Amino acid sequence: MLTELDGGITQVRASALGDLIKVVILQQYGKLDDFKQRYVKYGGTALPEDQIETEWPNWTSRWIVAQTFTAMALEAFYYDYIQNEVSKTQADKKRTPPERFQYICCQHLSVDNEKIAECLARLVMLNESRTHWVHNKSAEFERYQKVKAFFSPDECLQLLIDVFTVISKHDLDCIVARETCSILEQVQKNVINELDSLEPHSK
Repeated sequence: MLTELDGGITQVRASALGDLIKVVILQQYGKLDDFKQRYVKYGGTALPEDQIETEWPNWTSRWIVAQTFTAMALEAFYYDYIQNEVSKTQADKKRTPPERFQYICCQHLSVDNEKIAECLARLVMLNESRTHWVHNKSAEFERYQKVKAFFSPDECLQLLIDVFTVISKHDLDCIVARETCSILEQVQKNVINELDSLEPHSK
């Protein structure tokens, strides 16, 4: 966690949050690079999924990595936040990551549950996706269920922004949420600028 001291930001306790979020950001930039190559080569032509996988073999894996590391980053943040702002006892209580988010918002920050309902629903789906990849279990081919919610790197970044926006809006002292949100929003702007710079004749 970070704190402001004498006009500067000081780190109080270390966590892997920054490293985890960096992995998500790299998936978004990697996806952007793949898309730019495809755009230059084929313009706006829709390609079959198997062709995309053949020419850009990291395309789907970027989804899986982004989902998994987004879930891990949020889980790390929730635990650290609850431990820092409430107590270690509360942080150690058995809750799913979405339940931790709901606890922080509704119990600690007194945010109306309806205001976080849409974000919470996506967090539940993200948790299902993460569980699918991390605790994958085999089944008969016809009965194998693929992951229910397949978030793209873009959607993962937006979900992180939405979570950190809620926290920073209702806890002005949470520098981690504020600064992380600022970094992620800049990544989004960078991606948009890159896409806008593509040559029109390549479409």
